[in-house]
Amino acid sequence: MGDSLRNIANTIKDLDSILIFPHINMDGDSLGASTALCLALRSIGKKSYVMLDEEIPENLDFLECGCSIYDVDSYDRFDLSLQIDSSGMNRILGREAAWEKGKIKGCIDHHPTVKQDVYYDFYLTEPETAATGEIIYRLIKYLGAEITLDIANCIFAAIVTDTGNFQYSNTTRQTHEITAELYDIKDFNAKIVSALIYERRSKDSIMMEGEVLSNLEFFSEGKVAIGTLTQDILTKYGCMMNESEGIVQRIMTIEGVEVGCLIKEDDSNLVRVSLRAKHKANVAVVATKFGGGGHLRAAGCTMYISPQEAKKHLIPELIQAAETYV
Repeated sequence: MGDSLRNIANTIKDLDSILIFPHINMDGDSLGASTALCLALRSIGKKSYVMLDEEIPENLDFLECGCSIYDVDSYDRFDLSLQIDSSGMNRILGREAAWEKGKIKGCIDHHPTVKQDVYYDFYLTEPETAATGEIIYRLIKYLGAEITLDIANCIFAAIVTDTGNFQYSNTTRQTHEITAELYDIKDFNAKIVSALIYERRSKDSIMMEGEVLSNLEFFSEGKVAIGTLTQDILTKYGCMMNESEGIVQRIMTIEGVEVGCLIKEDDSNLVRVSLRAKHKANVAVVATKFGGGGHLRAAGCTMYISPQEAKKHLIPELIQAAETYV
C-alpha cells in the first residue's frame, strides 16, 4: 500500500541527509530496521542518524552501532525525516521538533493502517510482511548498498523479535528466505545475536515477571488472560519498563489461552496495553477501539486511565474477541 519500494529508493538516492525515527518504546524491529538503514545510507555517502528520546533496552544495545543521536539542535535541516515501523505523531513523542527538521517526510511500516495526523510525502506499508526489517532489507538492496555483518545482525534482530523466533503466524516464506540470505554474510551467527537478545536478563527482571504471571486473571473459561505490571512492582524489583518485553508472549504459552493482555502502568494515569491472539481472535479490533492498532494477532494501545479502569474497559472487549473467530 502506498509508494513502491523502488521509487522510495530512487527518492532517497537523490537526498544527502536522512533522519530516522523508530517508534517510542522501541523494540527489536523498530531499532534493528532503523539502524540497518542508517548504516546502509552511510555506506553510500549519506549523512544519517537514528533519532531517539529514550534509553535503548539493554538486550538491544548491540543494535546501536554508533547511529543514535539524542539532540539535533546543531543541525538546521535534514533532507528527509523518515518514520520506521510506525506512523503518526503519537509514535514519535518527544521528537516532534526534530521531525520538523526534515524537508520532506516519509514512512515505512508493516502495520495495516497509516495514521492520518501526519502528512507524508511518501509512505509504504506492507501488512503482509512479518517485520519492517524485511522491507528495509529489500530497500537496502534497491539502494545498492552492501549487506555488512552489522546490517545483517540488525535485520536478523528485527525479524526474530517481531516473529517470536519464527513462531508467530505472520512468519512467511519471504521471512525465511531473507533470513537464509543473511547466512551468506561472513561471520554472521544467528546464535550470537539471539543470545544477545534473549540470554542477558537480570535475576530481578525474572522475579518481576514471576510476580506478574503469578497474579494473572483469567476470563471466558480460560480463553482470556490478563496480567498487570504496576509501577509498584517495577520499584519493588528495581526494573525498567522495557524489561517487561516478553511477558505477554509468556502468557500466550498457557494452554487454552486464546487472547493475552499485559497492562503496563507507565505513569499515574497512563497505561500501555499489549495484546496477543493465538489462533482465531482479532486483537487489532480491540486495540483500535481504544485509539491503538496493530496486527490481527498482535496489537496495542495507550490509555490515559489507571490500570484498574483500563481492565474494566478491556475485559468485555477481550472476551468478545476470544469468542469471535476470524
